[in-house]
Amino acid sequence: MTEKPKARLRPLRTEDIEIVASFERDIAKVSFPDDPITDLGFYMKKVGKLVDDRNAATFVAEDDTGVVGWAYVSKRQNFITKETYADFHSIFVSPSQRGTGTADRLAEAVFDFCRKQKLDRVVFRTRATNEPMKAVLARVGFVPTQIFYEKAIELSDKAG
Repeated sequence: MTEKPKARLRPLRTEDIEIVASFERDIAKVSFPDDPITDLGFYMKKVGKLVDDRNAATFVAEDDTGVVGWAYVSKRQNFITKETYADFHSIFVSPSQRGTGTADRLAEAVFDFCRKQKLDRVVFRTRATNEPMKAVLARVGFVPTQIFYEKAIELSDKAG
């Protein structure tokens, strides 16, 4: 059995926008299975803004085939307590790189950014049913701290 080559990490570049946008679209399909936004242009605009965002760090994983993963974190401030923290928005690893440690290396790059920025807390949100992502988060040291509950309300078409 041939071992997969390890992906190299680097910052997001303009030429990466389309592939990373496709990763974000794939994330949306898992995160919002009932109504995901699937318009690639929507994600290209979002990702494009990150290339020069000084309050964020973006990491792209690439191997000899091209871009195979990415992660994105930004600095946030709680509007009530004014506490500054890291918001770990996205991590994605292509199926070809899963099981190679790429997700762990991307997470560690995010944690290094946090250390350099003196951010002693990082948060990540994922869908309650996203078991693969929850496993990655647990493996890199995250612990669940909050549960978000939702209830659908049936609306009547009759005016009352």
